[in-house]
Amino acid sequence: MFKKVLVPVDLQNTDFCLGALKIALREVKEHSSELHIITVIPGYNNAIVSSFFSEEDHKANLKRVAQSLLDFVKDNVDDAIKPVLKVYDGSASEEINRYVRNNGIDLVVMRAHQRSKVSEFLLGSVASRVVERAHCSVFILKD
Repeated sequence: MFKKVLVPVDLQNTDFCLGALKIALREVKEHSSELHIITVIPGYNNAIVSSFFSEEDHKANLKRVAQSLLDFVKDNVDDAIKPVLKVYDGSASEEINRYVRNNGIDLVVMRAHQRSKVSEFLLGSVASRVVERAHCSVFILKD
């Protein structure tokens, strides 16, 4: 049904993503879909944050995060499945939606945190922004 399935992963809370990954893996196995897994590092594109880190620090952190993503995949994805893995920095919702547009993603599977209305108003929600702006189907799992 879906040819390309994306699972955004928060490497700070990988257990939170496992339900979404399980659903995506079922879709990938049943329909021989292509699995894409991305993670987004927030902050480096912010001028204030980036002023505290050198370019070498930034590259080293990207490398460390890429290794963490690889480790997550080795621990949670069957060896027969070869996902496309990417690490980005910036706003999670913007990078996820950009990836969807640029890579012809048909389905995004992700978890959503349950937040208070005040917290969501002040902080926003990555999941709600993805649902709002994605040009494909989005499957949201709630806590």
